[in-house]
Amino acid sequence: MYQTNNLITKTNLRMQTGRAILPQGNMMKKITLFALALVLGLSAATAQVRQNAFGVELGSHNTALYELTLGRHFSVTTRAGLVLDAGFSAKKDLDGKRFAFGGLTPFLSFEPRWYFSGQSSSDLFHTGGYLTVRLNGEWARMTILGPSYTKGDDRPLYTLSFAPTFGWTFGVSDNSYIRLSAGLGFFRTKVGYDAGKHYWRTSTKQGVITVPIEMVYGIRF
Repeated sequence: MYQTNNLITKTNLRMQTGRAILPQGNMMKKITLFALALVLGLSAATAQVRQNAFGVELGSHNTALYELTLGRHFSVTTRAGLVLDAGFSAKKDLDGKRFAFGGLTPFLSFEPRWYFSGQSSSDLFHTGGYLTVRLNGEWARMTILGPSYTKGDDRPLYTLSFAPTFGWTFGVSDNSYIRLSAGLGFFRTKVGYDAGKHYWRTSTKQGVITVPIEMVYGIRF
């Protein structure tokens, strides 16, 4: 009789122990599901920032653009369009002018950007401040409404430049913004003369550093 009761007691202990494990197993499943949901939620939140976006900008630069966002603080932007070729110089030119208008010049730019501000107010573009090194190419020979040249004049053909730049993007709506930027530009311009001859005009040879300024209104799609 003692042995039978002892066996029953052991059996009850096993059953009680088994029932005690079941809640722990359920808890582990709940924790696992919660962790998966959290990871998926964070992934979705990150994906909202990491969007590829097309858009247009109007202003000093009239462009079509594509921006690939690589994370919360990094993106790469490619733009192509027409830049308003206007400038002001501290020194007067040969005509005694400080301000010059050179027309609308086709350009192509590539910009890796680092955004140092907080969370963006839009999932289509970054808002706040950023730093970039803008790589730029301009085709002066295809300029619209530019200055006229006579035969034999020195004529800019194209310009390659780079400019460390600081900018700020102000959100206007979920898909539009105003962007301002300024930098220090270093250029290399191919200048043609006398039917096929050319030379290079650079910021170093000219002894000047340009200050490229952008003021645009942008829309993302």
